[in-house]
Amino acid sequence: MKLHLNFTDQRFIIQNYGEGHVTINGERHAHSLILTPEQRLDWTATDAADLDDGLLAPLLTNDPELVIIGAGPEQRMPNMNVMRFFARNGIGLEFVSTPSACRIYNILAGEGRRVGCGLILGP
Repeated sequence: MKLHLNFTDQRFIIQNYGEGHVTINGERHAHSLILTPEQRLDWTATDAADLDDGLLAPLLTNDPELVIIGAGPEQRMPNMNVMRFFARNGIGLEFVSTPSACRIYNILAGEGRRVGCGLILGP
């Protein structure tokens, strides 16, 4: 799915999403990653059901006001550990499908929001 490119001052934008990959600033990625407007980090998450504090902690990079987790190709509910982690840290959470996470991230980053995005893309 091709996403519209908005020209803003942000450094990292998701240009398109396909099954098991995303393209960010012209570079294709086929592994899970964490994205903020300022930074892209590799992420070891491979399954939303396995998310724990250790896997979630890197999502707090750059002090986001909201974190979006793309949990795979379809919508699913987060486990209670995920919900507790973000509640404890006072950070909003959107737990959605990976295609939805890509769209939401681009919109919020384009608005200049402090947003973090974790995309689960595979092993």
